[in-house]
Amino acid sequence: MQIIGNLKETFRRWGDDNGSLMAAGVAYYGALSFFPLLLTLISGVGLILQFTTAGQNAEQQMLNAVGQQMSAELQQHIATALDQVRSGANTGGPIGLISLLIGAMAIFVQFDAAFDVIWNTESSEAKGAVAAVKRLILQRGVAFLMLIGLGLILITIQVVGVAMTAAAQLSDSLLPSGNRLWSFARFVLPPILNGLIFTLIYKWLPRVPVAWKEAVQGGIFAGVVWEVGRQLLTHFLVGTKYSSAYGVVGSFIAVMLWIYYGVSVLFLGAEYVQSVCAKCKKA
Repeated sequence: MQIIGNLKETFRRWGDDNGSLMAAGVAYYGALSFFPLLLTLISGVGLILQFTTAGQNAEQQMLNAVGQQMSAELQQHIATALDQVRSGANTGGPIGLISLLIGAMAIFVQFDAAFDVIWNTESSEAKGAVAAVKRLILQRGVAFLMLIGLGLILITIQVVGVAMTAAAQLSDSLLPSGNRLWSFARFVLPPILNGLIFTLIYKWLPRVPVAWKEAVQGGIFAGVVWEVGRQLLTHFLVGTKYSSAYGVVGSFIAVMLWIYYGVSVLFLGAEYVQSVCAKCKKA
């Protein structure tokens, strides 16, 4: 019954805070900077893993990761759009890099503002033009560091994936049931990893202190909602019809829909954490 009460409070807070509107704002900036960011990550993976098979085919590795974490349909959408983006990379490379930095930093600024709304954090910022400039520089600096951190996390995931593939090949040659064991691990590890990432976000991103117990509850909740929604999007909403009917525009729409859903799950989990925190304080 306590879980049901937490869910009711979560959706009430979601409506009061206009969670869908906040998620739409982040999805807008995220979709604009997604493909330049992905190209940058592909270059980073290729540089770090240049002496491995994965590094020599970094783009396919990143697309495979998208297919495993989200859906094969989205992987196809992104591959289609990447071909279009790459065709104009020679003339628009510097512009793409600038749009990446502006758009990606705007994502984290929006995240910061949304978490302030969710946790009812009051602003104690100083007034005046100088204070506004300092605040802007600080916000963009923190956002840039978060962007670098996100890139490192994704690269780490790729390194772990390469290590798991090598370990699977080794165990398959040594153990008769090694292939089934690693197939089970590939099925179980992504939800656990997603829950861990959500937990770390809920622990460290808010301005107010959040206990590990509450952050873990929110991470589990968000991880479950993400997996359920991922299956629904894959089988019912997002299919190859977008790219076949609208071309690269359809691929962009599909990517924006996935980003919007992912951000909605993140904010909904934050509302769940906030509802649990509020009940703990009352107790």
